[in-house]
Amino acid sequence: MIKSRQRFLNGGYYQPLADAITTAVNNCPLGFGQNLLDIGCGEGYYLEQLRNAAKSSNASLKLLGLDISKAAVRLAAKRKLDAQLVVDSAYKIPLFDNSIDTALSVFSPICPEETARILSTDGFLLMVGPGEEHLTGLTAHIYEQHQPHSGNFKVLDEHPVFDLKEQIDVKTGITVKGPDILDLLTMTPYYWHTSAEQQEKLAALPLLTTPIHFSLRIYQRTPF
Repeated sequence: MIKSRQRFLNGGYYQPLADAITTAVNNCPLGFGQNLLDIGCGEGYYLEQLRNAAKSSNASLKLLGLDISKAAVRLAAKRKLDAQLVVDSAYKIPLFDNSIDTALSVFSPICPEETARILSTDGFLLMVGPGEEHLTGLTAHIYEQHQPHSGNFKVLDEHPVFDLKEQIDVKTGITVKGPDILDLLTMTPYYWHTSAEQQEKLAALPLLTTPIHFSLRIYQRTPF
């Protein structure tokens, strides 16, 4: 799954989301001059996008990444991000209280209490989840009716410490080519709901056209 994700993301298919994330980070009060933790950083694609954007702005963005997967963190380290990386859980973040200006979570589990603990007063959390139309071109080959995932927003929306400030929808279409189609399937939860026959049919497709739809929500930590 991790290697499939790395190959697919390196292909640039989710560049619109990466651009939206870097813009949102730069629009925070401290811009690229802050401490940022990617919770569930995986193999480091979005950390690398942030590092490149900060370098272009000659800014001193301090990056940290956390993931439960050793294999993913090893791949992130190979990107030479000049970032601090750690293998650990989002429910047990090995950082001091109030030490992070902005936390980022892209399609990853999150613990509101632990995230609030490590965020500075009035710090920000950027949370990315799937929009309603996300990957409907892919799921049409799996289900009779598309079954969108709700993401992890509910735990934040119901938590008193986080105040939703803005929601940004990132929507466009992509055409996925050849072996990248199976990589896309493998990096999503849909993989576990496909039969061997469905996987073979998807792998045999020369092209797959699908909408991509992301919801980027920006929360601010309130004093507690």
